[in-house]
Parts: sequence; structure tokens; C-alpha cells
Amino acid sequence: MDIFKSLTTGLGSGFDRKRFGADMDLFSPRGKDRPGSSSASAMSDGKKRKRGVGGSTEERLPEELDFFGDQKGKAGAVVEQDEDEGGTGDEGVEESGDGEGEVIITKANVASYLRHHKIKQTGTDVPMPLVGSAWQNLKERWRVEDYLIDNLVRFGWRHPTAVQRGAMPVMLDNRDALVGAPTGSGKTLTYLLPLLHHLGAPAKKEGYRAVVVCPTNELATQIHEQLRRLGDGRKWKINVLTKPTQAEKNQKQEASKKKYDVLITTPLRLVHAIEEEEVDLSAVRYLVLDEADRLLDEGFLQQTDSILAACTHPQLRKALTSATLPSGIEELAKTFMVDECRILVGKKDGAVETVDQELMYVASEEGKLLGLRSLVQRGELKPPVLIFVQSIQRAQELFKELVYDGVHVDVIHGDRPRSQREAVVSAFKKGQIWVLICTEVLARGIDFKGVNLVINYDFPQSVQSYIHRIGRTGRAGRKGKAVTFFAREDATHLKAVVNVMRQSGCEVPEWMVKLPNASKKEKKRLKKAAPKREAVKVAAGSVPRKNDKAKRKAIVEASSKRRKTEDEQEDSK
Repeated sequence: MDIFKSLTTGLGSGFDRKRFGADMDLFSPRGKDRPGSSSASAMSDGKKRKRGVGGSTEERLPEELDFFGDQKGKAGAVVEQDEDEGGTGDEGVEESGDGEGEVIITKANVASYLRHHKIKQTGTDVPMPLVGSAWQNLKERWRVEDYLIDNLVRFGWRHPTAVQRGAMPVMLDNRDALVGAPTGSGKTLTYLLPLLHHLGAPAKKEGYRAVVVCPTNELATQIHEQLRRLGDGRKWKINVLTKPTQAEKNQKQEASKKKYDVLITTPLRLVHAIEEEEVDLSAVRYLVLDEADRLLDEGFLQQTDSILAACTHPQLRKALTSATLPSGIEELAKTFMVDECRILVGKKDGAVETVDQELMYVASEEGKLLGLRSLVQRGELKPPVLIFVQSIQRAQELFKELVYDGVHVDVIHGDRPRSQREAVVSAFKKGQIWVLICTEVLARGIDFKGVNLVINYDFPQSVQSYIHRIGRTGRAGRKGKAVTFFAREDATHLKAVVNVMRQSGCEVPEWMVKLPNASKKEKKRLKKAAPKREAVKVAAGSVPRKNDKAKRKAIVEASSKRRKTEDEQEDSK
């Protein structure tokens, strides 16, 4: 039956079917099949919409006319398709019918939207995700101030990432959050924006209201830089608490009297400051544990407990973020979180899919040097490159070997003074250093733009370490490559890395897939102590090379150049 024919019969005037064709299609199941029809279920890319959790969208009325359908909830919002984040594919998500490619997100079809962005949320009454290809949703739903939204665009954060879509609303709704997302996915911004939003404006008398704890000084410096840019336009008082120099110690008493809004610190330094009564955390309302799996591990757990005990404000909210969240760490986190929401992006404890991962068998320590030099000779060592080793001594020894090869190389580790580490990081970012040898100090959180290659010279001691190491490349959607050397003594723990590679879509030989998994006892033993390896300098003795005199000259020249760079860095401060 033609409903429009029945309704218009006897009206004394003709009904213009051509003019109102789009409206007729909404009431006609066959409208979508007519040429030129603009069915409400048509996709912006011309593909037929699939059936999703909200039911078929092909015969659906507009919500304002569909009195029996799912009504838009309070948290419903309008979203534009974000083509660079996967294009279409929000199954069960309706278009608004205005021709702009917008869709309606409701409680009925939000599951499809989350699946599209590979977001998993658990918890009671989890807030609706952030929607849209820009940041306007922040202002519409939470009245985030214009200066924050302007700074997002101004400093290059043009579109929300998946973790920001899923986790930012939880924190903006003032809920505890446990967040797991791949390296380079934007976790830092995810907690910094809600933090500044809730603080509102700089305070003059109250003191610390927010604390961000992270495992390394380098990461603390990076977080401070992001917070400074995001908060530009307001006179936020931010204190980065790191191991003080002698000059800083002399100013300690004066600095302790100042009132800051935000504290960024490493755990050991903060615990020392608490014990010395340098800081008062009683007014802290927001506590962030960045790289939470590391901070809740045995090495930092006691210090983290002391920090939690010092944050006594009854309205304290907590956010924990990391690229890896082992089950034991999650259970521990739940003991001090209140009504938390858990947000995971991608596969749990998975690596980013933009990294091409490769395993290279080297047999011995000598084979590692040969493998590294073969990469140089084949032109595959394309800077910037990060090389990870398991100890400071091995980092220093490998540095001396690569200097001999004429590579623009430097080394960074915990034994070098902070000023030197900062100078090295700065030189690496500027391209003055092509290859940077490092220990685990740089494996977490540090964001080097455009790292092309990561080499695991020494096999990582845990799957979490592996994920964080290779996460220094392939960041923010860029392509990267990671090569992991393994010898006979690493075979027991090879399967864990193989599993990560398979989850990321990397090709793995069949014989590796069939390897047995390491036992819990073996994993624990490796995590506590790295295997004993032949010294790099000893292995180098059996590798063909030129005379040692030329090598010593190259090392001296490299050291002089490094000192010059450090002096220039000091003079510029």
C-alpha cells in the first residue's frame, strides 16, 4: 500500500513526489532501492549499512518520529566520520540524515562505535565515549574552556585518538580510571586535559592539587613540556621534582615555601621530599601514576604506597596509565581505586601494528656485532636509531665499538648526570646523534618523533619491556621497524615475544610458533636478573677490525665532541 497516495487522495491538489522524494523514502521500505533516493541508512561512502546492535538502520524513522524506537540518552552526541581513523564501519550507528556524514551515538549503538575504535570499557555506568573528528564535543558536554581547545589544535593535537575517545570522558566525569593503550597512542594528553579542566584556574594559597608520578626523570621532563603547552595562556605553577643539584639544594628551603598547582615527579624523589616535609600532599585531588605497571612492580611498590598514604584528601581521584597492564598489577590497582572504569585500546599487552617486528638469530655475542655491522653495510641502519642493552657497562662498551665504525653515536644511562642526559636527548632530537645506545631508562614513555629503527641488542627481560622498547618507534601512526637479536641463552623466553608479534600481524616462522611457553618461575627469574653475557669488548676481540690506535683516536674525538655539545647546552641555559 502506498501511504502517500492514500493520504493525498481527494485533497484537490497534486502531491509533488519528486520534491518530497526523500521524505517518502523514510516511510517506504522500498525507497532505498529507487534511483536517486537518499535513504537514511545510506553510508557516506556508498556502502550498505550492516545490521548492528541497534537493529537494522535501513527502515528506521527519524528519532523524533519513531516513538517506539530507542530514544537518545542524555549522553548521546553527534559524531562526524573520521576518515583517517578507519573511515566508515560504525555498524549500527545511524546517520542524522542531514547529508553531512554525521551519525548519532546512543546507548543502544555505542558498542558498535567502541568496536570500530577497538576500545573496551568495563565498570559501572561508564561514560559515553568522546565523539567527533575534532574537539568540539569537549565544550558541548563538559564546558571545557576555549583556551584548552585552542591549544589542542595550536600544538598539533588535531583529532582525538582512540584512547582519548574512551578514557578522557571517564576522567572528565571525575571517575577513577585504569587505562591500557599502545605506546604512542596519546595517553599523556588523555589525563592532562581533564586534570587542568578540573583544577579550573591557578590557585594562590592552596598548594599542590594534582600530582603526576612517573618512573624516570626523562619522562617527567616530557610530561612537563606537554602540560606547559596545553596550559599555555594561564599562569599554572608546575614543579618538576627531580634529584637536585648542589645549587638546587641551596634553594630548596625557598622553593618549598612556594605554592604550586601541579607536581610532576619520580617516586623516590617524592618519598624523600615527603619524609623531609618539603611537600604537603593533603590538598591533592588528582593523582596520576604514569607507567603504572612499573610503579606497582616490586621495585617501586613501597614508594608508591607511601605516596598514596600521603594523599589524604577525601575527594582524591586516581588515574593509572600504561601500555602494559598485567593481571596482577590490575588486581593490585583495584585495592586502592574507587568505582574505577577500565579502558583498554587494542589487544591487552599488545604492540602497535605500525611496527614491523623482526627476530634475528645471532648465536653469540660476536654474532650481535656482526649483525649490527651488517645492518650498517646494507644501509638498513637508517637514523634515528635506538639500541637497547641490558646494563650500563654493556652500553659503554658498545658505544666504544660503534665509535670505531664511524657512526654518529652516543650513550645514555642512569649513571650520567642529568644535565648530560638532557643534552644527549636534545642532540638526538635535533639529528646531531644518529644512533643512541640506552638502557631501560628510555624504554618507557619518552616520545622521540620519527625514530625509524629500534634494535634490541640484548633480549628484553620481560614481554612488557619488549613492548615498551619497540614502542619508541611507530608512534602516532608512523611506520617503524624493530629488530631483536636472540642467542641460544634467550631461546627459553622467545615464545613470549613471538606471541606479541603474531598478535600484531607480523609473520613468524612456524617453528617459533611451536616453541613452549616459559614457566612462571623462569619468567620471574629473568625479570629479576638479566642473564650473564660475554662482555662486548671481549666479543669484539674476535671480530676483524683495524688497529687499536685508530680506534682510540676515534673514541677521543667522539668524547671531545660530546663534551662540546654538553658545554653548549649548559651555556644556553
